[in-house]
Amino acid sequence: YSGGMKRRLNLAIALVHDPEVQILDEPTVGVDPHSRNAIFERIEQLRQRGKTVIYTTHYMEEAQRLCDRVGILDHGALLALDTVEGLIRAHGGAHRVVIERAGGRVELDAADPLAALRSIQAERDLLSFHVERPNLETVFLNLTGRSLRDE
Repeated sequence: YSGGMKRRLNLAIALVHDPEVQILDEPTVGVDPHSRNAIFERIEQLRQRGKTVIYTTHYMEEAQRLCDRVGILDHGALLALDTVEGLIRAHGGAHRVVIERAGGRVELDAADPLAALRSIQAERDLLSFHVERPNLETVFLNLTGRSLRDE
């Protein structure tokens, strides 16, 4: 069996007796995109049925997509616990404004991205402009001072 098939089988075995609380430890590690999406769909179905899922992951985008509340742990210490939006509001920092000019790329942190756009809109060498909103990975980096790869 493939790694994805084994993960899906493990999930099915864990859920066969329809528990109220399910603990999933890194369920998508080493799985292909199709298996990953199947696991996500199953977790979303559990949530819709009012089940509690405790989900551990190093993939912040998964936590942001699947979890109602997120705890950020570092070396066994709980640094923060809140909703995704609450964590981003409290610890995400400013929006990142990315400006592409003929001469290169510039990235700025901006509390007010529209003000940043107004200040550069008259420039003739502007190729593109977009705003990156803080996310759970930003929160993790701000709280721990390092990336997930540094562990």
